[in-house]
Amino acid sequence: MKTAVYIHIPYCASKCIYCDFLSFPNLSISPAAYLRALEQELVLRSRQLREEGALADTVYIGGGSPTVLSASELSALLSACRTYLPLANDTEWTVEVNPGTIDHHKAVVLRAGGVNRISLGVQDINDDRLALLGRTHTFSQARQAFSLCRKFFDVLSVDAMIGLPGQRAADSAETLRELCAWQPDHFSLYGLKVEAGTRLDELLEQGELTLPSEEETLLMMQQGREILIAHGFNHYELANFAKPGHQCRHNLRYWENRPYLGVGLGAHSYLRNCRCRNTADFQLYQNSLLAGILPPAISQPVQKREEMEDTMMLGLRLTRGVSYKEFQRRFRLDLRMLFAEEISRLVERGLIECDSEAIRLSRQGLPLANLVFAEFITV
Repeated sequence: MKTAVYIHIPYCASKCIYCDFLSFPNLSISPAAYLRALEQELVLRSRQLREEGALADTVYIGGGSPTVLSASELSALLSACRTYLPLANDTEWTVEVNPGTIDHHKAVVLRAGGVNRISLGVQDINDDRLALLGRTHTFSQARQAFSLCRKFFDVLSVDAMIGLPGQRAADSAETLRELCAWQPDHFSLYGLKVEAGTRLDELLEQGELTLPSEEETLLMMQQGREILIAHGFNHYELANFAKPGHQCRHNLRYWENRPYLGVGLGAHSYLRNCRCRNTADFQLYQNSLLAGILPPAISQPVQKREEMEDTMMLGLRLTRGVSYKEFQRRFRLDLRMLFAEEISRLVERGLIECDSEAIRLSRQGLPLANLVFAEFITV
């Protein structure tokens, strides 16, 4: 059995105004203490994986921004992963990189530690908008970081955002054309999402910021899709595009609703038909692991019906859709009969299309994906 492993590093240079992830914009929790606890969790989790005969064929180190750690801390983290995790021979190793926190020494360490894929958070090419978002890098630093990473890593992915305050469709198109000129292997194009309790939410409530209209944001996404496809990217997931052979294997595991293991503070896992989340309290996390036991976690068993609904919602994020044959093999049921009413309503509205092999979002359904997903949720 193959398993994806996510490792959470909760440090960042500063908290972006839109971020609601578990991250700390300072080192109030000692990285050394955190990494010691994390290593102990790796020891315990690896025993679980080995007992089940599982191999980690993808390892994704995210955050926060992992490259806020020093070169020596990154080296120790990667060494612990390679020591304890049962790894496949062709493991995909991804590390998220903030452009302002990578240098030659860290790149050397990451490469030596087995990292073969970098996800670079560029977001925009306009320095004023980057500063407004709370990003700690400039466009020039992002370009330099990409150039540096290209010398060391097999696959480079870049992130860009649309729907930003003060951004127009012409601005987002300029950003995408510039980033395409760098020739990345993978591209993630995200719409800005306003999460409750974030600084962005507060600024919008106070009227200090305004966002582009829904029509303008939709134009940005449609235009962005056309630009990326014209530059040789395949649109394989709602927000993700890849050159041939460079889809993100780790994230595909999520969209296929397959098992994955989360390691670290607040990390999520989906194993043995149970979704769970590690405690977000560092003291509880550390004390448990120092005692040789796994950290406290919130667990929720997943029943078969819920698993099938999740498989539909997540699988429809992929442009290839949900395969009848794969669904039948996994659940011993025909999804066309199981979800006959939902499919009929969605086809009638033109939001999905069905052929002899799969069900997938239509072109019209792409920007209305959440309406499609809602059909597969049992109230």
